[in-house]
Amino acid sequence: MDLFERLNQSIIEEYDNGELHLNLVAPLQQVANNPDQFSDKLSIVETLLKQVNAFEPYCDCGCFAEGFNTKDVLKTLSQLGINPQL
Repeated sequence: MDLFERLNQSIIEEYDNGELHLNLVAPLQQVANNPDQFSDKLSIVETLLKQVNAFEPYCDCGCFAEGFNTKDVLKTLSQLGINPQL
């Protein structure tokens, strides 16, 4: 399974588990479903995969200090030229 397939699988799993917000799914899938468009930015896509896998909606609150939140994912998406309106 390549990087983009892993990203797509992680998006689905994290959404199904109730961690990933619905409003992040479409912009993330825009990356996962367009490997040709983002093949020159693999390190950023790898970062995005790590963020999705460790997504914690409340990571900036108290004991949930580990993981990544919506702001982290949005920042990485912006490095790929994707700026969703939330």
